[in-house]
Amino acid sequence: MSASDRWARRTRAHLAAVTGVVVTAGIAAVTLATAASAASGCQVAYTTNTWSGGFTANIAITNLGSPLTGWTLAFTLPGGETVGQGWSATFDQSGPNVTAASASYNGSLATNASTGIGFNGTFSGADYPGDPTGFTLNGTACTGSVPTAPASPTPSRTSSPTATVSASPSPTPSSGSAGPAVQNDVFWKDTAGNPIYSQGGGVLKVGTTYYWYGAKYNGAVTYYNNPGAGKNGDTSFNAITAYSSTDLVHWKFEGNVLTAADLGGAGWVGRIGVARNPATGKYVLISQLDSELVFATSSTPNGHFTKAATQSTIANVVNDMSGDQSVFVDDDGQAYLAFSNRSGRSHLYVARLRPSDFLQVEPAVNIANSSAGGREGNIMFKHAGTYYFCSSDLHGWNASHTYCITSSKVASGYSAEFVMPGTDADFSHVTQTGLAFAVNGSAGSFVVFGGDRWSDFAGNGIGYNDWMPVTFNGTTPVFHSLSQWSVDAAAGTWSVGGGNNYVLNPSVEADRVAQSTMAGWTSSANVANHAGGHTGRWSMAQSASSAYTASFAQTIALPNGTYTLSALVKSSGGQNSANLYAKNFGAAELDRAINQSIGTWTQVSITGITVTNGSIQVGVSSNANAGNWIYADDFTLVRTG
Repeated sequence: MSASDRWARRTRAHLAAVTGVVVTAGIAAVTLATAASAASGCQVAYTTNTWSGGFTANIAITNLGSPLTGWTLAFTLPGGETVGQGWSATFDQSGPNVTAASASYNGSLATNASTGIGFNGTFSGADYPGDPTGFTLNGTACTGSVPTAPASPTPSRTSSPTATVSASPSPTPSSGSAGPAVQNDVFWKDTAGNPIYSQGGGVLKVGTTYYWYGAKYNGAVTYYNNPGAGKNGDTSFNAITAYSSTDLVHWKFEGNVLTAADLGGAGWVGRIGVARNPATGKYVLISQLDSELVFATSSTPNGHFTKAATQSTIANVVNDMSGDQSVFVDDDGQAYLAFSNRSGRSHLYVARLRPSDFLQVEPAVNIANSSAGGREGNIMFKHAGTYYFCSSDLHGWNASHTYCITSSKVASGYSAEFVMPGTDADFSHVTQTGLAFAVNGSAGSFVVFGGDRWSDFAGNGIGYNDWMPVTFNGTTPVFHSLSQWSVDAAAGTWSVGGGNNYVLNPSVEADRVAQSTMAGWTSSANVANHAGGHTGRWSMAQSASSAYTASFAQTIALPNGTYTLSALVKSSGGQNSANLYAKNFGAAELDRAINQSIGTWTQVSITGITVTNGSIQVGVSSNANAGNWIYADDFTLVRTG
């Protein structure tokens, strides 16, 4: 089966216009220069993935006119569709009329620059009503018109960065999946359009409904309202929230199931899990509460929980209490606490919850010890009879590789530690292990890795919750780092989303600290991460105090098709050459010149990249003079056809 066959998906595509790039034979690279004066115009590509009663729409917007500092896209839905959760824009709907206003981080669109937005929607009736037939951008009809006197592409030869093969495995979707899209790298919203606040929690499936519990911290609200202000240290507890979903995308807010007042006032509350006790029929919530554990019960999974017990020590544990923890429920309904020890977190444990009521953690079993530093963010899941205990580095709130051990028994016989494949190139999609749960359906099964980005306390980008599919090569779990993926929870299948960004570590946030080599990328001399990004804390920088060359590259395996490459850049200008580029995709290299002065974050793009060999190298290269510099951030490589 060919690569394109493996990646085939059912889509409906509407192109408001099609433009191309002409490459002259024999030219090593083509620089796509921005016209000094551009006529008004825009282009929209609207692509949908549909299923019974619902669809995901991915919208690629290209500004063909003068540079924009903010934009609103408007269109009309033809058949009574309803807009649900959206991303990368603020959506508003009045009857069939929809507007999408730019977010703070993508409002600047230079001439010929592109950005991607999207939403999940619903419709009534058996058949999808169809795509919008017209779009306007800031009131201008998107007819695909181009500047009347475009600048001719300027040939320029560029130095070639050293290629690297991505450490992340190529995403291999399960077959037959079609459903709503999980959109990562954004702040999630519930079905009422309100921000989802759920961190350090867990998911419990009851019947066909998934219940998601987590903590709402006051600092999370602050960061959501103004992420540009950076991280904060406000871990003060607001409530434990509960959300429910049958499709793992549309989450209904069930309420605050436990509040600070319920706990008689609280300092630290976190690392929350819920399990149903088979003997009592009660749902039992377990959480850290300052230096001890608290237990609360409810007769329903979404009902208000009542404090029932506390526990100040766990037997057989170094320093007597958990550091990080999660709740794991085995196939027989027995619940366990998976955790590392307080103060050091180098000892890993599994402890059974008292079977009669789950209101006590029984003496723990030390299943492994870490010789390479502490392990936190401890999670546990089971697949095909194998237990997996996974953790992160001891990095506070920051992103990490995911480290796992496995066994055929819940509390003994665990393997040596290994790094989960797929988590190395972008440190688990710039997250820390947060939660995990199995999705078992009529046609397949996989595990959802719920990564906590902790942006409120780490400042490493947009969004708190980033969930990824985990598949299995024998007993080896494989992490698929995706910005967008579709899921059919009933079938137990998933597929790569049409709006997925194929660049790993696109905002260079994964490394957490100053580095000259960034995760997922190959760098030459004179490259480092720079404290000051478009989103998050970091961006890529090329600079030196004497004349220099520099390269920053990533090689990506991906399905054949047409793509747009974009990045946010700043530049001193004055370089002999400096380019955003795409190469080794089956055709001549394409460049976008960035050796002019660019004082504010500006999106630059290369459109119409037709991949025919299942691979591409993207990056930034420069041949520069002393004191010249370039910053680049938020790389995207999105399929448009």
